[in-house]
Amino acid sequence: MEPARKRGRSDMWEQFKLIAPDKVRCLVCSTELKYHGNTSSMIRHFTAKHGAAKNHGNTNQVDWKRELDEALVNMVVKDSQPFSIVDDCGFKEFVALLDPTYTLPSRKALKNMVVQKYEKEKAKAKAIMQRVEAVSLTADMWTSINMDAYLAVTCHYVDDSVKLAKVLLRVLPFPELHTAVNISAAMRSLMEEWGIEGKVTSIVTDAGANMVASVRSLNLRHALCFAHSLNLVVKKSLDATPGLENLRTRARKVVTFFKTSTRANEKLKEVQEQMNHPVKKLIQEVDTRWNSTFLMLQRLYEERQSVGAALATLKTDVRPLSSEDYETAAACLQLLAPFYQATVELSEEKRVSGSKVIPMTKMLMQYLYETIGKTSHNTAKLLGQNLVTAMQNKFETTENQTALTLSTLLDPRFKTIGFYNQVQAQASVRRLTAQCSQLIRYTPSHDSPTEEQPSTSAQPAPANVENPSSTGVNLWETLDRDASEARRARNATADATVEVQRYMTDPPVARSEDPLAYWRNHQNVYPHLFNLAKNVLCSPASSVPCERVFSKSGEVVSKKRNRLSPKTVEKIMYLNKNL
Repeated sequence: MEPARKRGRSDMWEQFKLIAPDKVRCLVCSTELKYHGNTSSMIRHFTAKHGAAKNHGNTNQVDWKRELDEALVNMVVKDSQPFSIVDDCGFKEFVALLDPTYTLPSRKALKNMVVQKYEKEKAKAKAIMQRVEAVSLTADMWTSINMDAYLAVTCHYVDDSVKLAKVLLRVLPFPELHTAVNISAAMRSLMEEWGIEGKVTSIVTDAGANMVASVRSLNLRHALCFAHSLNLVVKKSLDATPGLENLRTRARKVVTFFKTSTRANEKLKEVQEQMNHPVKKLIQEVDTRWNSTFLMLQRLYEERQSVGAALATLKTDVRPLSSEDYETAAACLQLLAPFYQATVELSEEKRVSGSKVIPMTKMLMQYLYETIGKTSHNTAKLLGQNLVTAMQNKFETTENQTALTLSTLLDPRFKTIGFYNQVQAQASVRRLTAQCSQLIRYTPSHDSPTEEQPSTSAQPAPANVENPSSTGVNLWETLDRDASEARRARNATADATVEVQRYMTDPPVARSEDPLAYWRNHQNVYPHLFNLAKNVLCSPASSVPCERVFSKSGEVVSKKRNRLSPKTVEKIMYLNKNL
């Protein structure tokens, strides 16, 4: 008579028997209780009369409550839920149905639990940072709907298992003026707090003058966000191409009409269904992001038949794009497609991306030259020429930048074939050899005993030369030290040359492979290059990780949570991005 579904939910059914649809009997004391479809009355009776309730398997009540509290905290920070959720009637009813014995914490208690979780997780992350040899940072600024300013800093590194890892260091409330001095002071304090001030290999930011100047004042290597750089290149090229602005303006009018008119939107959907096309909404262009221009024109071109048919049946002064317009759009989209692909690919966080900047620039230039040569469309040809000019101006020094060149060489997918200029590639190989030599030179050897300095006291004293041991003076000490240093430098250079050349002659791995997996498997084959690779391959190609933090921050600081203090926002965002 006992319902099987209840056995799977609560151990109370081991202590009670269902004797009627609305009644149960305690098997210990034979007390009969009303049954209302849940075990709450059974739990209360058993706890009061027979000791702690065993309604959660092998876990005791205290541990079970701790697990539920932990799950509640995780839900609040992961799903951007307000602390007031514990006061919501519907949520209370839901929790009571799941487990009547669980008492929801108050709003204040929940906030304190979030703070404790923050301190615990931050301490764990700081401990990990102590073991990391090199890190790369990304930084950006944001202003919330409450007009509170924040500075976000993310940290990227290669962990003990030779995998790419990331931690959000802080979403720092920033009420001060956004000057380079204030930003650099905040960054310096942050690096000291996390104990990474001597480990930062680069900081990736946008091209804002204050961000660039702040990194310069920290005396650290600055890397411009490649996604922002591509955005500037394409926007400038689009604006400089005659005819495209007019096409974009008319395209925006079409999209706006369907976005703002319920009737037009329903008509478009109806036409798409009649044509057996997937129902797709049009995409509006956003001034600050060129990829929105690409997506707007691409969607309009894909849905040109549906849009034209829908407009033909609607009373409006908005005119569809002409066949010539769509021909222009198609030709320009062909040129812009690889830029969109590059932006998406170089904005990844979980894969090595910094080493792709040089090869990606090379492939974009080659694609432009090939496509311009094939197209007969005048507007597309002009756009292609503008893109080439902007690319050359923006990235002409890319293959001279040490950090980018080393990361490209140490990415086993690219090595020297990733370079457009092979003269620069060979110069970069020499720089890599020099860095490898320096690493060998100053790395203590664990395989052989340290070379002892020659001692003149151990050698027979030449005739008419006084023995140093009798005078306390070693005349040859400086020369002997210089000679020993020269021997070590020569040996280090020779060893580095051999290691680098062996690595370079190995064929590149497939582009789909993970470069860190390669180094994990070859760390004993190329031990010094492995150490260099860990230092340079952790740098991302863009500051998009920070932008994603702020996208999530916009959900946290919402109308429903507009009373959150900046310090509480920081703790919630830290947990949201790091859990």
